[in-house]
Amino acid sequence: MTITHLLIGLILLLIIINVASIWLTKKGLTKDDNNNMIPDAIEEKFSKIKEDIFNRVERVSEELKDVSKSIKEVGNQIGDVPKAFKGKPRTGRKPQ
Repeated sequence: MTITHLLIGLILLLIIINVASIWLTKKGLTKDDNNNMIPDAIEEKFSKIKEDIFNRVERVSEELKDVSKSIKEVGNQIGDVPKAFKGKPRTGRKPQ
């Protein structure tokens, strides 16, 4: 298949979807209060999915911040491993 056949098929699919949504709206099977040819049920589902995605992105960024802090701590303490291998005492906190 060439790219032109693919593009023509995609355009035809979009036209069919648009005609079907107009027909469903005219028959009264779907509601479209703002008259943008997108059924309101689909708009509501999309907004819920969008909100869920934003929440997940926020949680992932929080976890990545925690991981970066842990990696920095490991980097700070990795120098203690050769000292322990040589038999030197553990530095740790200074006694008060």
